[in-house]
Amino acid sequence: MCVSMDPISLSIIVLAHWLLNQPVAPGEDSYLVFTVFNPTQAYLFNMTITINSSLIKPIYYVNSSSNYCQIPVVPPEGNSSCVVYVQVDPGVSMGIYQVPVTVNYTEVNITTSVKPLIVYQTISIPVTTLVTTTLYNGEPVITGVKTVPVTIQIPTVMGSIPSVSTSKSSESVSTNVSVPILGYVGFEATAIIGTPDNVVQALPKSYVPITIYLTNYGNTPVYNVTVTLLSAPPQLDIVNTTQHLPALPPGQPVPLTFYAYVPTYIPQGNYTLTLRVDYFTGVDDVINATLVVPQEPIVYIQSIATNPPEVFQSYPMAQLILSIVNIGSGIAYDARLYINGTGASPLVSMPLILGAIPPGQPIQLTVPVSLPSSPGNYTVTITVTYDGGSTTRYYELNVRPRANLVIIGVSYPQPPSLSLSNLGALLSTITSPTLSPGASKVPITITIMNEGPVEAKNIMVMISTGQVIQPHVSSSNPLSALTASQAFIGDLRPGQEINVTFLVDVDSNARPGSYPIVLTFVWNQTGSLYPLTESVTTYVTVKPAPNVLLWIVLILIIIVIVIGVIAAIRRRRLGNNNSRGVQASYGNQGPGNYQGRLVYYEVLCGGDDKCVEVELV
Repeated sequence: MCVSMDPISLSIIVLAHWLLNQPVAPGEDSYLVFTVFNPTQAYLFNMTITINSSLIKPIYYVNSSSNYCQIPVVPPEGNSSCVVYVQVDPGVSMGIYQVPVTVNYTEVNITTSVKPLIVYQTISIPVTTLVTTTLYNGEPVITGVKTVPVTIQIPTVMGSIPSVSTSKSSESVSTNVSVPILGYVGFEATAIIGTPDNVVQALPKSYVPITIYLTNYGNTPVYNVTVTLLSAPPQLDIVNTTQHLPALPPGQPVPLTFYAYVPTYIPQGNYTLTLRVDYFTGVDDVINATLVVPQEPIVYIQSIATNPPEVFQSYPMAQLILSIVNIGSGIAYDARLYINGTGASPLVSMPLILGAIPPGQPIQLTVPVSLPSSPGNYTVTITVTYDGGSTTRYYELNVRPRANLVIIGVSYPQPPSLSLSNLGALLSTITSPTLSPGASKVPITITIMNEGPVEAKNIMVMISTGQVIQPHVSSSNPLSALTASQAFIGDLRPGQEINVTFLVDVDSNARPGSYPIVLTFVWNQTGSLYPLTESVTTYVTVKPAPNVLLWIVLILIIIVIVIGVIAAIRRRRLGNNNSRGVQASYGNQGPGNYQGRLVYYEVLCGGDDKCVEVELV
């Protein structure tokens, strides 16, 4: 079977990375590691991985003498790796490339079944039969009885035995693997007559050393370096033209000493030396080095680099690594260093006092600087002054943009206001926690957005709350305190947002008010050697929780009072109706007959809650 598809859609997953995850440059020899993941339940035997690209050419395979990388077995749901020593095409540009590979293997599926174990027992059973005799007339007559043994077999199930069956098939898969080629190499050189410890004069009819300071300003080391001096001024007859270095690290000048015969006088001035630098396997660069023949101190800023090599906006600081050398014949007195420009601001006051710089002795300086808050290209000016001269060099500082993680929303349950309309919300506070004193496991949901122009990868969020509000730690699992204040949210593209929820507890003695919550983001970014961090502060409000039970009791009491008042009014009105039509009698009257009269009474009440009974005739 031959398939060409994306690795993620295969029954196997093939990944590739450089050994030690170091950046690899065009033309470099390095070790490429293939890792095969087998998500199936089958065994993958005799796997071979063959590179089908001129971009990366295998030199030899580490664990195989053939022209392929071989893995003996990849277990079910497991992974295995193999390593291949390759050379990257010197003409390729930096980038991430999809390299086609062919994976051949034998897939073996093992099936196990269980069969019953049956044992047959042989037993003998006596059988009685009649003995008959035939008379002369043909009549059978029973003459006796005899017993004959009969043997039979009885099957018995004694257990079970496993049965294993296998099936295999040969597979061939064509896919692509991502291979990053992100290293780069560059060279620059300066030269002096003499050695690093002693600058000498080139006198006629003498042999002099010529020291060439070779610097790799790239981001990856170069190996197997050969430097060949191709040309020199006619006043110098080079004796040895080749020097070899096993390795040349980035950013560090390495002195190489050649020897020359001086046939005639060489006047003061600048001369050009042409060098060819061969490195890796078959890669070469031709560069020029300036040879200064001085009669006085000449200070030269040999190299400038930053630590880290790639800097990002809002980095707290970076380091400028400078190499300064006096290529003249005399001592440079009262040397001072100045750094200015729009790109980097020194953390110490300028100038830096260098003092006296002897000839031929490079000075290595590390100067901490602050970086601009905005990305872009900035020019840093580095100047060295000394008695009799000065030198200036400009360094282009590239400040790369970074992700900008911000909080765009914070939500959490709060205690409702005390009113009859919120009776349902008040009842819910009995079972659902709110951000109130003494509350536990209150969810605080924070919405995070990447407002920056680049993607933030592998984001870790850590919450810091203080003494009043603290992350919730389960009493049954004290170890959860290690992760209660942090959460992994993965990657965020520019403009993408995500919600993260933390459970917090509120101190029972907390006073109502606004409290800060600090979120610290830690993430990775393409090109950054170190994780980037950012802290953002937001605020939450703690409100007192209503006494729901007391509130409910008060409501019930009010309802009972209202019902009682209504009942009393109704009883009074009913009594008034019954009192009407009663005949009144008047006492203190003299003897005789009196005609009775019908009197009606009505109770009138005023605003002071005092009532009087009024007679109505």
